[in-house]
Formats: sequence, structure tokens, C-alpha cells
Amino acid sequence: MSGDAPFVSRTPYVAEHPAALALYCSDGRFTEPVEELLRHVGHARLDTLTVPGGPGLLNPLTASYGDLDSTKRGASFLIEAHAIRDVFLIAHAGCGYYKKKLGATKTAEQIVVVQRKDLEVAAAALERAHPMLRAHMYFARLADGRVAFDAVG
Repeated sequence: MSGDAPFVSRTPYVAEHPAALALYCSDGRFTEPVEELLRHVGHARLDTLTVPGGPGLLNPLTASYGDLDSTKRGASFLIEAHAIRDVFLIAHAGCGYYKKKLGATKTAEQIVVVQRKDLEVAAAALERAHPMLRAHMYFARLADGRVAFDAVG
């Protein structure tokens, strides 16, 4: 289709970086609900760091060293280069990353406990590394065919 005209978005480009970063699982079923959550709390635009397992990759007890290092470096780059002030750490029920990693030894309820602990570990690590940062933690779950976000902590 090389002769086709390029697609041009209707959304205008804004040169200023957003003040918020959302770090969450790359499960695309949660992309639009996460963006809606951030608009709801006052952030019309956001930077994103989406990786399987999301904030769990900032806990050395959950993530491999390579995943931990890569996620930490990526988050730190965005926070520093884009002057991020708010980070939204979001885990979700039924996460495939956690099922694969822990499903053989833990129940679904036990996995949720691990995910919530990982949110706290990630928030503490990011706030320690970036003292001006405010971390907000949420656990996403299905509720009547929609995604509900429960504040954690």
C-alpha cells in the first residue's frame, strides 16, 4: 500500500510532556480504562511504561534482575527527562505474567496479595529514588463488564 496517503491523527500534537506516568501491565484490555482513570484524577495526558507484570518488575523478589534493571532504568528516564511528578502503579486481576510466574504454587487470591505487595515495593523504590515523585497505587479488577480501580494503601 505504498501509494496510500499517510494516516494523520485528529488529535493535535502537544509539545509539553505530561506530568503523569502510568506503569502497568501491557495487557491491552486495560489500556483505555487506565487512560480513563488518569483523566478522572486530573491528568488529561500521560506517559506510559507498559510491560508484562507492570509494577511487579520493580520488586527484586518478583522480577528477574534483567527485568528489574530495565524497568527501573525506563521509569527513571521518563521521570527525570519528562519531569514526571505523579506515577500511577497499576496491577490487575488475572494477570498472565503472575499466573505464569506463580500459578503453580499460589492460588489466585495469594497472587493478588503478591501483586498488592509489589505495588507497595514499587512505590517505595520510585519515591526513594525520586523524592519529588508521588506514587499512586491501584488494583484493577472486573466489575459488571467494566474495569474497576481500587486504590491500594
